[in-house]
Amino acid sequence: MTATGIKNIVITATTRYPIVSAYEYEFLKGEEEIQRRMSDCTIYFILQRPLMYFNNVREVGRTIKFDIVDTVHKPLHATLDLDLFVKGGACEVEYQFYKTTPDKASPRNDVAAFKIRDGDGKFVVWETPQKLLYEALANGLAVRFTGGNIADFLTYDIHYIGKAFSQKVWKRLTGHEKMQKILTLEPALATANANVRAPFEISLLMLDIIGVTEGNMFPYMEAFRSLLPQGVKPIKHKLRTEDDYGEFMTLKIDTSAPELTSEVEGFLVHRFKPKYNERKFEKYPEIQKGTRSLGYTYSQLIIEKMPVVLRTEHFTQGAIGVP
Repeated sequence: MTATGIKNIVITATTRYPIVSAYEYEFLKGEEEIQRRMSDCTIYFILQRPLMYFNNVREVGRTIKFDIVDTVHKPLHATLDLDLFVKGGACEVEYQFYKTTPDKASPRNDVAAFKIRDGDGKFVVWETPQKLLYEALANGLAVRFTGGNIADFLTYDIHYIGKAFSQKVWKRLTGHEKMQKILTLEPALATANANVRAPFEISLLMLDIIGVTEGNMFPYMEAFRSLLPQGVKPIKHKLRTEDDYGEFMTLKIDTSAPELTSEVEGFLVHRFKPKYNERKFEKYPEIQKGTRSLGYTYSQLIIEKMPVVLRTEHFTQGAIGVP
């Protein structure tokens, strides 16, 4: 007797690194540690929000106190304990600024980032507002926030979504045509600060596909069609023997499969329809070299550790992995 089944797939992706500005990326992409963490990322977002920076930065005892500001929202006050990084040892804090004349003493303003070195001058960690928020929300770094609303600093507009499975993402983004176009055409948003330029605001977020599982339906009957997403046509698999069933229930792809990256790109572009994506995948999930080409009726995407709000005029995705 012949039975029918349909195969569905669940794709899990995660961030591997905080959002970085295009300006920061030019310096970071050559670092071995950054390359290692981004090595398997195959999906990237080009984003923008009003520039965040540190104001009123003060070293108080064994802490650094500062405000996270963007000239748009009420400042977010924060306190960071240095012993999280040096555990009671001596340390030195080095500051980088969004202005040509740096502040030599507290309180320091227009601070782009700060680096912490141990008593021997060895680099320990560096923080930007974007990285600090990511580490606090996604990885549990113990930062004490007061004052403004942290949610105000998590929203980004999406300009473009792309894929890079055929080459490392840092190579794909070097001289990237869409990136250069966005940097040229998009104005800075935080215009109240004269030091702001678009490359400081245009940012990158990358995703790594880390998991794939199946959610198959067997036996499948036409009465189950209402369980499928609207408009999705079932790809039916005829099962006549136990071997057929074993074959049907066996997962044969891993996270490196290019069809998974193509599927995630198509799903995200179809949903958000970013301004600079010329192809909007209007007929998704009917796309070339996606998971339907492997016999899967439909796919689901789960994203982990994305503590930001991503939006276009077509769709807004709330923060994921925020306590």
